[in-house]
Amino acid sequence: MSAPSSKTIAEIAPSLTELKKLPVHTQGILLLRRLAHFFPKGQTICKRNFMTSMPDPYGIAVGYSRAEVPQVMKHLLGAPWQELERQFYIHNVSGDGWYEITEEGWQEVEKELHAVAPDRKVIEALALLHRDLQGYGHYFQEHKLKEAVSAAFKRVENRLNEVRDSANLSSLSGVSLPHELYKSGTLKFPLPKLAANNQKSREAYDQHLRNFLAAGIGWFRNAFDHEPHNLPDIDEAGALEYLFIASHMLRIIDKSV
Repeated sequence: MSAPSSKTIAEIAPSLTELKKLPVHTQGILLLRRLAHFFPKGQTICKRNFMTSMPDPYGIAVGYSRAEVPQVMKHLLGAPWQELERQFYIHNVSGDGWYEITEEGWQEVEKELHAVAPDRKVIEALALLHRDLQGYGHYFQEHKLKEAVSAAFKRVENRLNEVRDSANLSSLSGVSLPHELYKSGTLKFPLPKLAANNQKSREAYDQHLRNFLAAGIGWFRNAFDHEPHNLPDIDEAGALEYLFIASHMLRIIDKSV
């Protein structure tokens, strides 16, 4: 068996706040890999030893600030430790507080850890999005990137539905919705100075704007909602780009109401 990764938990989640944002299962796996680093196969682990006057005698939480170490250890010995027991990755051998990593646990240690804390620059950038999308950080924390894109363009469609319902036009739906809402005057062209003296150009701009919003439903929303398995995987930067497109659509709708 190859040696488990010595990467610290702090390298993945550099603060207790960032650690808590990760799914509990991921927190448990990070803890498991640290335990495996310090306790080779065949050695037992006494949980009580982690709760001595020294908050981290083995260096499980190395990399965190001295002030955070006790809090990190207290947190890790709670739900993340319980998750390891629940998954039978660790086992209370004799019922007196002594544990060992099970075969299932060692197999998990060998696996590549894919779920890591999202790029903080990406999370910070969410604050620049339309207010309806600013709470999408959990998708990145759970690495559900296609789901984030799908949800964002569903929100675009639902925003158009809200405008439709407020105007009692419930018969309209789908990709025709943006076209009909602008044609009916329910939504106003949001850039009144653009081609104000050129009717032909204004109509062209209006048509392309409606096509753009319709693509939010017909292309982005439908593809990511109905056939995500047929789309290539995307990384955090790619997902963020899609969210900014959806954000721009939502701002256009807001300015058109």
